[in-house]
Amino acid sequence: MSAHPFDPRHDLVHTPDLTRERWRESYYFNFYDAKLGLGVYSSIGYRPLKGHSGALHAVWGPARPTLVATERDKSEVHDDTHLVTGLSYAALEPLGAWRIAFDGALNDAGSDVVVGLDAMQPVADSPLPGVPVTYELTFAPDQPAYKYREDPEWDGLFDGHVDEVGRVTGTITVDGETHAFDGRGCKDHSWGVRDWARPKGWRWADMLFEEGPEVSFWRVTFDGTRWIHDGCVYADGATEPVLDFEETLTFAPRERADRPAEWAFRLTTEKRELRGRAEILRVVPLLFPIRDEHGVKATMWNDRTVYRLELDDGRVGVGSAEFQFRVPAEGPVPHPLVAPPVLSAR
Repeated sequence: MSAHPFDPRHDLVHTPDLTRERWRESYYFNFYDAKLGLGVYSSIGYRPLKGHSGALHAVWGPARPTLVATERDKSEVHDDTHLVTGLSYAALEPLGAWRIAFDGALNDAGSDVVVGLDAMQPVADSPLPGVPVTYELTFAPDQPAYKYREDPEWDGLFDGHVDEVGRVTGTITVDGETHAFDGRGCKDHSWGVRDWARPKGWRWADMLFEEGPEVSFWRVTFDGTRWIHDGCVYADGATEPVLDFEETLTFAPRERADRPAEWAFRLTTEKRELRGRAEILRVVPLLFPIRDEHGVKATMWNDRTVYRLELDDGRVGVGSAEFQFRVPAEGPVPHPLVAPPVLSAR
C-alpha cells in the first residue's frame, strides 16, 4: 500500500491558482523496452495564467540516434486531455491507465552522448533533419502511487507531486519501422508554483527494472547547503519512502559546462538498501534564463540524462536523472552540487 494514502483525484488536473504567476501543472512519462533497446520520455507543462503550454520529447536507444524536440503551444483549456504539437496524454481513469500518443516528427540529434543545443528547439526551427515518429501506447500502473508528503519547503517547485511505475504497451513507428512496444515506465505529476530561479541544485531520478524493485526520488537545495528530499522504492505491492541517500559523480569535458559521466549512489528505506552505479548514455541539456537572488543574469542548466544502471545485487536496468545547477553569465561554471548523506525529516 502507499505510505501516504490520498484521493485519486490528485492524478487529474487541479484548479489553477491564478494569483500566483508561476503556477504550473505538469506530467512526465519515461519508459523503456529492453528487448527493443528503445526508450521514450516526454513532459507536458501548462501555465494557465500565461495561456501557454510546452513539451520536451525524446526517443532514444543505446544503439540508436537521439530524436528530440522542445515545442510550445497555446493552453486554452485546462482539463485531463493534454496536447502539445502532436504529443498527447489522456487519463482513462484516476491513478489508472493513461493513453500516451504522438504523431509528428523529432529532430535527429545523432548518436553522441551529448545532444547539441541546435536540437533543443521546435522541429520547425531546427537546422537538423526531422524524423517521423508515431505511437499509441498505454501506461498501466502496477504498484501503488506515491504522493510526496505535504511540506511547504518544496514551495518553488510544486505544491503537490505524485509518482507511479507500471507497464507500457502499444505500437511505435520510428522512421517507417514499426515495433510492438512492451516495457517498464514511470509517470510523475506536479502542480503548484515552478520557479526555475529558486533551486541551486537538484537530483531527480527514476530507476526501472523488469523484476523490481524500482525507484523514484527527488532531492533539492534552495540555498546551496541544506537539502530536502522525498521519493520511494516500489516493491511487493507497497511504496517504501527513501530515508537516506548519498552519491558520487564524475564528469567528462564539455564546452562551457562539464557533463555527468558516471553516477554512483546508495539509498535506504526501512526495509532495504540499494547500491548502484550508472553509466550516462545520453545527456539532453535544458537551459532556462533566470536572474539570481541578486538580480544578476544566469542560466538554470538541467542536464536531463538517461543511463544504464547496475546494482550491487546484479540487477541491470535503465533510468533517468536530472543534474540541475546554475551557470553564471560569465566566468567558470561550477559542477552540479553533490549532496551529502542526510536523513529525511519524516
